[in-house]
Amino acid sequence: MGAKQPIKIENLSVSYGNQKVLKSINLEIPEKGITVILGPSGCGKSTLLKCFNRIIELEENVEVEGKLFVDGEDVLHPKTDLIVLRKKMGLLLQKPQVLPMSIYDNVAFGAKIHKNMKKKEADELVEKELRKVNLWDEVKERLKSPADKLSIGQQQRLCLARGLAVEPEIILGDEPTSALDPLSAEVIEKQFLNLKENYTIILVTHMLRQAKRLADFVAFIYLGELVEFNSAAEFFSNPKDERTKRYLSGLIAG
Repeated sequence: MGAKQPIKIENLSVSYGNQKVLKSINLEIPEKGITVILGPSGCGKSTLLKCFNRIIELEENVEVEGKLFVDGEDVLHPKTDLIVLRKKMGLLLQKPQVLPMSIYDNVAFGAKIHKNMKKKEADELVEKELRKVNLWDEVKERLKSPADKLSIGQQQRLCLARGLAVEPEIILGDEPTSALDPLSAEVIEKQFLNLKENYTIILVTHMLRQAKRLADFVAFIYLGELVEFNSAAEFFSNPKDERTKRYLSGLIAG
């Protein structure tokens, strides 16, 4: 699994009316591993993430320019099949978005849309994906109970399992642990570290400590501009841009 080649972003700009939120972003995200999009609140990180699966277009008065290549295809092209695109990308938001159905059906729902599955296949899929996110033992006796009865940390893991069930290449996370208690956040982080061998994972965060724990690569966004991109080791030990140095030293508020 994993994207077949690096994700390439070329001259990507996003505006809301007269306000330019992203300014000519050029970036190449390596296949597999965890790339963290880091920066203070309001700098354009989430806007960039929403361009990958084009949910940015659901917002009002937005204009997107530039190109974003996944598997060699420009996903921003008007003829892109959005169903196919979004199947490639699992998405975790700040607050878990469980479907108004059972735990079992949350996992099986998307997979059943994309292919006909017999009950035995669906049962095996549900167990496999729940085990992948370390949730099976906690919920196996109540698979038919409503998903919204789970704790918020369990709901976020369920959302991750649901995303993995449709066999994505890429996992997107928009501050996916910010609404969780520390223990639940730690569980989610561990899942990302386990999954990064097989998936390209792109995480938005404003938390430096989380970026240091998880990132293989870091893209630092500030005031809508890509300031710096590097391996995590080089980014944190030897930042090149003065703005990066100021952010890492706490002189630019997160």
